[in-house]
Amino acid sequence: MAQPGWYPDPGGQQGMFRYWDGSAWTHQLSPDPASGAPGTETPGTGTPGTAARGARGSGKGAPGKGMPGWDGRNPATIWALLAGVVVLALIAVFALPQLFGGTPSPTANSSVPRPTVSAWDETSAPTPSPTPTPSRTPTPSPTPTPTPTPTPTPTRPRETSLPCPRYDTAVVAGRLYGGGLSVPVIRDSRWTVNAVRSIPWAVCATGLQRQIAPMWVSEVILAGIQPRSLTGSLRQQAEAIAEDSIERFYPISQGRMVPKTSKAIRLDGLDAWELRYQVRVDYLDDITGDDVNVVVVQHSDRSRSALLTFVTIGDTGTGRQVAGSRNGVRVEKR
Repeated sequence: MAQPGWYPDPGGQQGMFRYWDGSAWTHQLSPDPASGAPGTETPGTGTPGTAARGARGSGKGAPGKGMPGWDGRNPATIWALLAGVVVLALIAVFALPQLFGGTPSPTANSSVPRPTVSAWDETSAPTPSPTPTPSRTPTPSPTPTPTPTPTPTPTRPRETSLPCPRYDTAVVAGRLYGGGLSVPVIRDSRWTVNAVRSIPWAVCATGLQRQIAPMWVSEVILAGIQPRSLTGSLRQQAEAIAEDSIERFYPISQGRMVPKTSKAIRLDGLDAWELRYQVRVDYLDDITGDDVNVVVVQHSDRSRSALLTFVTIGDTGTGRQVAGSRNGVRVEKR
């Protein structure tokens, strides 16, 4: 089925184009098909459009009623009518075959306006004027994603950040200093100052100790924690120190831990963790082990300190002395 559009008038009117509505020829004629499809009328409804108004009231090549100058008795009029019939016959011979698949006319009239679409051919639908392709909206350039600022890696404190006392200055005004902490010295000649302690995880370690039996002592230890030994939370740090103390201060596989309490505390306004447990042994006569207390303190400069006390189980006198020193612990300025 041919597509709707303007095509040369199959009725033979020179310079005129008739509108094909897709199924039948309409009564609409226009000398200017470039104006497009009729916009003011619906094809086939009989409502005149702007382009077809001049063709209303006349049939295909036949004069209308009351046409001026018509006189059937005038010979000149009759000859004019015959000449019109001849012209229509010539148009039917040369124009209609071109419209309906016949041999095209060998000459073209350059004075006749050319249609905006190809002549209709029953074997193929005519191609209406192409619809202009809308211009593409340019795609906006993507906004670059800002590069996130990397989170700085926390800097561990340097080992030299803790003030280590000299051997002869570990005790000042009755207090023992070491690792960022201080405790009162125990006023008993059986207690001695061990100003330098060698513990792998510790820095600036000092201590007090009392001999209880051969190969057995009670102790108070102050120490800073080496930056390379810092680990996890304060609780995890205290548990790591407790495990190390069993392996380091007791014969291999001869100490058994019996947990007692584990809790968060505050020490001079700083966060700390206190861990209490017993270490049980069975390789000495009359000695069953130690009551052990570990306190880990978090300093504002991200360094940590530790206080450890060891008291022989059942030795109440030594226990009171150690408790007095431990309860007097203070955090010292850096």
